[in-house]
Amino acid sequence: MFRNNTKTAVNRLTAGSMRMSRARNRVVVLAIFLTTWLITSFFSIGMSVVKSFDEQEIKLAGTKAQAVLTAPTEEQLREIKKLDYVKAVGLQTGIGVSDGIGGDSETAVQIVWYDAPEWNAMRMPAISQWKGTYPAARNEIAVPLDVLQQMGIDNPEIGMDIRLDYKLASDSKQLRHEERFKLTGWFNDYSSLRPGDGGTMLVSEPFMKESGAAIQTSGTASFLFTGKDTENFIDRLHTDLQVTKNQKLNEVSSRKSLDSGGQATLIGYGGLVLFIMLSGYLLIYNVLYISVAGDTRFYGLLKTIGVTRRQIRVLIRKQALRLALIGIPLGLLAGAATSLGIVPMALKTFDLSTGRSLSFHPVIYAGAGLFALITTMVSCIKPARVAGKISPVEAAKYTGITPYSKKSSSSGASKLHRMALRNIFRSKKRAIVVFLSLFLGLTTFLVINTLVLSMSPEHFVADYMKNDFELSNRTMNLGYQGGTKQAITTDLVSDVKALKAAKDVRITYAERSTLIYDPKVFGAYLDKFAQNFNIERITDSQIHNQPELFGGSVIGLDPEYFREVNKKLPKPVDEERFERGEIALLDGEIASFKTGDHFRLKLNNGTGTPETSLEIGGMVSFRDQVPYYGMAPTVYISQTALKRLVNDPVIYKLSFNADRKDWPEVTKQVKAAVAGNNDLKLESRMDMMKLIRSAKLAFYILGGGLSLILALIGLLNFVNITVTGVLARKAELAVLEGIGMTRGQIQKLLLLEGAWYALISVLLVGVIGNALAYGAYDLFSQEATYAVYTFPAIPLAAVIVLMAAVCLTAPVLAYRKVCLSSLAERLREAA
Repeated sequence: MFRNNTKTAVNRLTAGSMRMSRARNRVVVLAIFLTTWLITSFFSIGMSVVKSFDEQEIKLAGTKAQAVLTAPTEEQLREIKKLDYVKAVGLQTGIGVSDGIGGDSETAVQIVWYDAPEWNAMRMPAISQWKGTYPAARNEIAVPLDVLQQMGIDNPEIGMDIRLDYKLASDSKQLRHEERFKLTGWFNDYSSLRPGDGGTMLVSEPFMKESGAAIQTSGTASFLFTGKDTENFIDRLHTDLQVTKNQKLNEVSSRKSLDSGGQATLIGYGGLVLFIMLSGYLLIYNVLYISVAGDTRFYGLLKTIGVTRRQIRVLIRKQALRLALIGIPLGLLAGAATSLGIVPMALKTFDLSTGRSLSFHPVIYAGAGLFALITTMVSCIKPARVAGKISPVEAAKYTGITPYSKKSSSSGASKLHRMALRNIFRSKKRAIVVFLSLFLGLTTFLVINTLVLSMSPEHFVADYMKNDFELSNRTMNLGYQGGTKQAITTDLVSDVKALKAAKDVRITYAERSTLIYDPKVFGAYLDKFAQNFNIERITDSQIHNQPELFGGSVIGLDPEYFREVNKKLPKPVDEERFERGEIALLDGEIASFKTGDHFRLKLNNGTGTPETSLEIGGMVSFRDQVPYYGMAPTVYISQTALKRLVNDPVIYKLSFNADRKDWPEVTKQVKAAVAGNNDLKLESRMDMMKLIRSAKLAFYILGGGLSLILALIGLLNFVNITVTGVLARKAELAVLEGIGMTRGQIQKLLLLEGAWYALISVLLVGVIGNALAYGAYDLFSQEATYAVYTFPAIPLAAVIVLMAAVCLTAPVLAYRKVCLSSLAERLREAA
């Protein structure tokens, strides 16, 4: 037998059916368009934010490398090439330093050489605005743009002469050299954003060899691994390379990106994608399902002329596919417009000092299109199955409405509001789909607005800042490249005190110290320290052999801070004894000290009193006044006592307040006073509040847009079900009108049905949705302690009013469309 090829006939039926259902087609295309747009926008926004933060971490670190090894030996370099988990290895050598550029004697610019892998794979991703070529000849050099500006060169040119004074690291006499170099390139390396880093100038390999520098002595090897588990790879390198005690093998940066495998991030992204797909599925499925129900007689007639169940399923799938080919490209175009318009605006609200990157990767759009296509094809599975099962006999009897079989003897059974409620649930599946769509959209909107409005700038600054303005010495922080400096000078303190608006000016001094370990005083503290940080407790003998291990900070408290905290102590200490330096307060984060015990302390700078004895007067905590922590507890003493222990102690922080109306002017004056000094960090409540407001705006832009589209999908689903439901009940409504029911009563009935939809949806959101929103806030507040629960009454009321307007008007407008034909014509159709 010859197989009958019906493909052409099915294609014709598909095209003809689509021409007959133009209204349905528009709704399906709109549903697919919204789903595609939502997924595209979500991925574009999310990936752009992640990419921007990830690139900032790389630029601030100055390299893309994951780990570095100092002074690698030739044997280690040979062994590295055999390691399959090392993707790339680069070499660099520090050659010398050039200081005094731009007249600043404290700014030192490093002179280094990179090999090709180091430059191309590690350093190039961490810079921007690169122009030129890497130096090749002995007298060639590449210089950062900010260093060129310090030299007075605002418009650099390739080949121009650069005069440079420098000292070689290999020269034990540290003689100064003066030489002219040819400029081969320039770049922005973001050195000015790293405290204590004056920048890096690049020289050629011939210059490096002539200088006497060597990788084995002053060089480092940088590593890019094949995976993101940096700690594990570093442990393997320690073993495989047999790293010696004189070498350091460290992780470059602890940055965590989406690609680094943060499971929580991936789960969150996956959950939101599934949520979006579910919303799109509900809409597309419902449109196709109602369309199948409305065309029941059509599919029954097809069965009578020999069309098989499989061919009808193919017919439905082809219709869905053709509509997807229209809706998906339109959604991708809208997503691209969102990426180019809204995403950059949203990224501006983030404090990204190294710039922002827009993620416009083709994978985003291919993935979004695939997700939307899968959603569409999955949505049409059940409608196609239902259409395939329709028999000619069922088609002839089909009315589109499930009869309400339950009889009611109540006298109010015929009241319009009860009839409306019964009509809603005559097709329970349709009702559930409508309520679920509206619930998902409105709940998402409620959750996002609850979280955004709960972000309180006032509570944030109250939690994280005790003063209106805080100026801190960045050279005292861990990770600073260089020695500690007296960055907050006495002149600067005088300038701040001279400000008319400044009041309550307070100074905090800080020095590194070592506590003489006494097991009777500090034994219990070390036990709890190891327990809290889940580490092995250091032994008493280890501290005895290496006393510097038990080190930390000694803080010279401002008298006002002391008076405030002394009032809160269970037993206030003698103020005069504290001022004389007889009593100290210890950090109370790990409360394990006895008041009245004595301990000894010595400073680490070598210029002060060798050792002093202090009595423990109590336990307090000033975490915002401590630059660094060690194994020993922080010690708080009076400024008078600290000045006796060390000459010219370093000022760590200068804090002061001002009236709120004076904040902008004070900020302007202080910023002008510290301009260009990268060793100082100015924080203010005004800037902190701006940061929180920017974060709130970002949430509105990123989350609000997504939730509004989801809410729109829910409303569109309702409109579609309502309109098609009214059209399917055209015969029934004609019969009601024929037996005496007025058009006004029918419109009121439909109006009440819409009102029931709105009321039940609001009740679901008010009870279940609000509980979910509060649960989300509760989780959010555990991380953001400044959050204050705020119910989004106004935004939610606006959306509810919009939903109510749609629910009330959609069925009435659909009925008016039905009434365009005469009652006689509608009754004939019912017969």
